[in-house]
Amino acid sequence: MSTDDTSRLMHAYFEALGTGHFRQFLTDDVTWTTIQNGADIRGAPAVEEAINGLHARMSDLKTRQLVLADGTAYLEGTCAGKDGRPRIPYCVAYDLAGDRIAAMRAYGEIASFMAPSQ
Repeated sequence: MSTDDTSRLMHAYFEALGTGHFRQFLTDDVTWTTIQNGADIRGAPAVEEAINGLHARMSDLKTRQLVLADGTAYLEGTCAGKDGRPRIPYCVAYDLAGDRIAAMRAYGEIASFMAPSQ
């Protein structure tokens, strides 16, 4: 996958994130791993639900940097909690397979924004 293809996919995915319906950008066996606590979520429906839950608890998301390369992307940003939690930095690493996202790894103190069962 070229860097241009990676860019197109990731920008379309980020646009769809705002709608809550972005499963079409994920492989069927996609994984989301929260490095802080080792939580691992598998499968497009479960990952979409987890990300929607995560975003429901976050506010004022700001992207500091987005790095795109052949078949991979890295997003560095910050967010605050809707419940008054202080702003935290985070990073998400994306592995792409074909024209979809195959794996995501979230770094930083983002586990506190995940639903309790994740």
